Amino acid sequence: MSKVNHKQVKKKKFKLLLDSAFAKPEFFPQLKKKANLAHTVHDLGLSTQAEDGEIYQRAVKEDRFVLTVNFKDFKKLVKKDKPGIIGIESHLANQEIDNLVSDFISGKDPEDFVGKAIKIKVRS
Repeated sequence: MSKVNHKQVKKKKFKLLLDSAFAKPEFFPQLKKKANLAHTVHDLGLSTQAEDGEIYQRAVKEDRFVLTVNFKDFKKLVKKDKPGIIGIESHLANQEIDNLVSDFISGKDPEDFVGKAIKIKVRS
């Protein structure tokens, strides 16, 4: 009698690159559990003054989506078949960012967001 192995298909985790405007990944505990986080400055060593294009190129090289408050400028950089960007509002506190982005990516497949610029709206 053969034994059938029924493994649950595990969803791929989002790989996010936090723009220089964000705190270190440690400030986002929920998000850190749900995604692979890296910070533009603290983890990748880019300058706090790095240009948007340089940040996006690095994100593509690392196969990461950029999480940014600078949605308008970054959305112009997104390329088809490359990681997209996720934009949020700039006035949010770290805990609000942690909750908002964690909720947004829960149950979603990163592949569905390749080549896209998505702005997460705050629910009022």
